[in-house]
Amino acid sequence: MALLLAALIAWPAGLPWMKPAAQGLLQHLSLLFVPAGVGVMLHLQRLGEEALAIGVALVLSTWLGMAVAAMVMLALMRRAGVADDATP
Repeated sequence: MALLLAALIAWPAGLPWMKPAAQGLLQHLSLLFVPAGVGVMLHLQRLGEEALAIGVALVLSTWLGMAVAAMVMLALMRRAGVADDATP
């Protein structure tokens, strides 16, 4: 999909040629989730045994990712000279 997007940006006249390929990928996108579903079902007992560790890792990594994204955004806003009204 990323290659199709890059090709479309570089060559907009190619849309009629690319449209069938993109529609085919989108129609069968759900097939990409089958291996993940099979993996979950195969290791369901292990996931149950380690649910607490997995949950903690998911929550902490989400918070860390959001914090890093916020810090990067603030740094870029300061660099661009945008006023930071939320900071006391």
